Amino acid sequence: MAKKKTSKASKAADKGPALLLRDSIAKSTLKEYDRSMGKKGWEFAIEGHWYDSPYHSGFVAYYVREFKKGVWLLKSLERNAILDDVTEEDVEAGALNDDQIQAMWGMTLEEAQNESFEEIVAVWGNAPAGTTSKAAAERLYEFICKQGGKEIDEPGDHGLLAE
Repeated sequence: MAKKKTSKASKAADKGPALLLRDSIAKSTLKEYDRSMGKKGWEFAIEGHWYDSPYHSGFVAYYVREFKKGVWLLKSLERNAILDDVTEEDVEAGALNDDQIQAMWGMTLEEAQNESFEEIVAVWGNAPAGTTSKAAAERLYEFICKQGGKEIDEPGDHGLLAE
């Protein structure tokens, strides 16, 4: 039987899925990625407000980083943007809405305004050699949006993906 030739593209495809959401990443690999979150090299991709409904919305920023050759990570950072314009005087006067009160639950205003949550949300393995951080940010952001992730409805005007 003749030996079957395979292209570089099919060899890359044989290595497994190129794009993965957080829930699809092996736990041991995810721990390795998570340990890199505080390290240098993250580039700001895009930030802004997202809205699913009047009762489900928020603020998210995305950052991209090449973890190792051909492997790009996308992390999200979320915060309580609903508290951005709240002052101590508003708190003392009881001028907060239910969402703002819930965001502050058990914390001072300053603590609640500084609270953030970050996690790796997507990985692009098998990225072509020479992939730029902007190209990686575009590919990963597009991927999470198509998979039901938080798509920014009101983007800021800074970052790799700013128009």
